[in-house]
Amino acid sequence: MLEQSAADLVIRLAAVYALAGLFAGLTVLVLLSVIRLVQIPKLLRTALYAVYALTAVGLAAAWTAGALQPPAVAAGQVAAAAESAKAFDARNSAIVAADSGLTPVGQSGVVYIQVPDMDARFAAEDLWRSLKEAGFQSPGIELITGRSPSEPEVRYFNDADRPLAEQVAALAAKHGLKGSVVKTIANYKAPPGQMEFWYPR
Repeated sequence: MLEQSAADLVIRLAAVYALAGLFAGLTVLVLLSVIRLVQIPKLLRTALYAVYALTAVGLAAAWTAGALQPPAVAAGQVAAAAESAKAFDARNSAIVAADSGLTPVGQSGVVYIQVPDMDARFAAEDLWRSLKEAGFQSPGIELITGRSPSEPEVRYFNDADRPLAEQVAALAAKHGLKGSVVKTIANYKAPPGQMEFWYPR
């Protein structure tokens, strides 16, 4: 599944915080060993230092990858991932394959926002607010990894919606997302007025 679930994110964050807790505990133990308040046999001391070094490397890797976040930021990421799942469900419930014979049902003037990562997710909040102020409906911001375009895109499903899609592109340009590709999606059907804005990778 390409969308990042809140549960996956919680598991990853829990693993990182567990590693941080282990590092803190080992730091205390190493310090006590160094100042000789705790006597540790040489063999165990060697193993302790090796594990300590490995946890330090693991934390450094987590920090470099952006996985080690302050609790408030981590909580925001979990909430964003949960919202992403809701947006994913809402978007997919209103789209049907073009050859399915089904008629899509949904609201007009809806823009679903897709982003490739958490940085873009939080940056997209300004665009999301602007869309709502302009009269568009936008159920949320969906986090999708692995298939973002190289340039911003506005995707629409019905030929009559091109002017609306161009309005979305113009709003995006005001938020630094200039040169949005406005394109129609022919292999799916959606209710009139439904569009998607894709942040670039």
